Amino acid sequence: MRDDLGVQHRVDEQGVVHVVFDRPGEKVNVLTGPMLEHLAQLLDEVGRREDVRGVVFSSAKAGNFIAGMDVEAIASFTDPFKAAEGARRGQAVFDKIATLPVPSVAAINGTCLGGGLELALACTLRVGSDAKAVSIGLPETQIGIIPGFGGTQRLPRLVGLLPSLDLILAGKRLDARRAEKIGLLDRVVPEPLLLREAVKLLLGHASYRRRRRRPAWQLAAERLAPARRFLLEQARKRTAAKVSPQAYPAPFRALEAIDAAFAMELPQGLDVEARLVGELVPTPTSKNLIWLFKSQGALKKPDGLGVPPRKVRRTAVLGAGIMGGGIAQLLADKDLPVRLKDIRYEAVLTALQTASKVWNDRVKRRRMTPREAARKVAFIAPTLDATGLSRVDVVLEAVVENLGVKQKVLAEMEERIGERAVFASNTSTLPISDIAAHARRPERVVGMHFFNPVHRMPLVEVIAGQRTSPEAVATVQALAVELGKVPVVVRDAPGFLVNRILMLYLNEAMRLLSEGVSIEAADRAMVAFGMPMGPFTLLDEIGLDTANHAGGVLEAAFGKRIGGGGQLLSQVVQSGRLGAKNGRGFYRYKDRRRTGPDPEVVRMAAAPGARDLPVETLQERMVLAMVNEAAVCLEDGVVREPRDLDLAMVMGTGFPPFRGGLLRYADAIGIPVVTDRLARLADAQGERFRPAPLLRDMVREERRFHPQG
Repeated sequence: MRDDLGVQHRVDEQGVVHVVFDRPGEKVNVLTGPMLEHLAQLLDEVGRREDVRGVVFSSAKAGNFIAGMDVEAIASFTDPFKAAEGARRGQAVFDKIATLPVPSVAAINGTCLGGGLELALACTLRVGSDAKAVSIGLPETQIGIIPGFGGTQRLPRLVGLLPSLDLILAGKRLDARRAEKIGLLDRVVPEPLLLREAVKLLLGHASYRRRRRRPAWQLAAERLAPARRFLLEQARKRTAAKVSPQAYPAPFRALEAIDAAFAMELPQGLDVEARLVGELVPTPTSKNLIWLFKSQGALKKPDGLGVPPRKVRRTAVLGAGIMGGGIAQLLADKDLPVRLKDIRYEAVLTALQTASKVWNDRVKRRRMTPREAARKVAFIAPTLDATGLSRVDVVLEAVVENLGVKQKVLAEMEERIGERAVFASNTSTLPISDIAAHARRPERVVGMHFFNPVHRMPLVEVIAGQRTSPEAVATVQALAVELGKVPVVVRDAPGFLVNRILMLYLNEAMRLLSEGVSIEAADRAMVAFGMPMGPFTLLDEIGLDTANHAGGVLEAAFGKRIGGGGQLLSQVVQSGRLGAKNGRGFYRYKDRRRTGPDPEVVRMAAAPGARDLPVETLQERMVLAMVNEAAVCLEDGVVREPRDLDLAMVMGTGFPPFRGGLLRYADAIGIPVVTDRLARLADAQGERFRPAPLLRDMVREERRFHPQG
């Protein structure tokens, strides 16, 4: 039979069929339609043979079993009926595994997600290696659908209701030990012994007894419909507190499927699952989330700059504040040695506390052992001098956002570091070309803008100065990917991309406040739109002094179009209000908990009186201000294409993922409608809303930012 589709097989001397997944020319295995058809034929053949004692499913790819179904295949469905039929076909193939006349075992050596886990669930047994690469889960809700090849039915039957809710609703991933603990894996073994132990367990399965038993109360709750429905309703309420059912329907439909796993026989439950998948796949939410997933993967691939990146083995972080500590933690978490330098002992201590807190939180959540946390901390070498800096490959500078200070630090470092070492500045607004203006080796100076908190925010803006070399850009791009981040390359300009667009949004919120719109009303409007927090809450979290400095840099570069709200913000900062960090901002705080808007700030805004505007009006003004500036950024060449801008806004600001990004949102409204609304706002509110020339050109040429689909 053909093996060019990624499925090979052989029969060993014990009568065990080894089915090996290995997609040609790919780093990971994903399931495709032809691959599933090929597997179905192979399973039919195995089922007819009388000399077969069992089947072992494994992968020839290091660190990867099966990463799931090919998302291109999922995205291709636009009809609910056809999408449901696609799910039923996958279910039928895996049912052939479940109904084989001989036992089967999945030997999991790495990533086992989505359809990969559903294949393993159809097996009689599952064995995992103890390698760190093992990651097991059903992440389908993260792309707007639910598991469709039996996952919502077989997983609850295997491990119980409560563990299934965690895995399916939130798309959580487990390592091998945690998967074994809940009964998802039957055994965890050393990686070199994986296949041997899988065969051994397979051939002795008749005498094997699953050790883990669920508590009696859990079994009763699963079997008694009222108790089960109570637990499901509690899960629904917890989910609704995090996401909107209208924006993200998948977790709520998953609850229906999980209920069916206990209320129905398997065939009927599978039918419910397939029907729900069919309804979800064609939705705008799913299309947008799949598009973001694919775009994120594309930005993690080599950039095509024509030069290979420099291998990074040793690093240094300059500036040991909260940001420096976050960057140092990120590097050390990937086992990269890092010299953490500052001129003050107190700053170094703060940075070490920032880094340690991330690992300590993991220990508390049992995601890491104390021994593993201590090992990570050991990768950070704090210092008050320049010892050891001559050996590093990349220096990440995270000192205060002041041009003179950054230039001075760069000049000092060029005396200490190697000629090929890359100097990456974590600046949020200052042009890299200005920082490197007096540098001896400006080609080695590049921007690497992390977002706070560093360990959570996935975006890194990579900024090439006028004289930055392609190798320097490629090196920090590759480093960002190694650190688990998504790098977006932007042109060197004040504010770069994300902060420049975001400032339009924040300034419009402050203008609304000065017009009499309440702080809470503006925040509620944007949370309802899908933002993780409103503009005033965001300002308080960023720090009003930080936002005021960034606003000043941008207003100096672009004028009142970018600024306008800066006068109010400066006044608030001058009053001693810095936001959540000192308990006084647009809101008041007690023990870091928000207690309500600060009435004194409202008086500073000189509002003519309370003014109620429709939620849609508030959203339109704040969002369209960003859309217009995004079009200007594309005109200016700040970012290469709309895809990069949309991904940056989702990952850097929390712009609602279900909307697909700022420009996909504009496409969904319609560019003519966006342009008309901006023109009306410009007439009513001022020239800052005047539609960008690019938008007018797009209307005339009947173009969109993104291709249809």
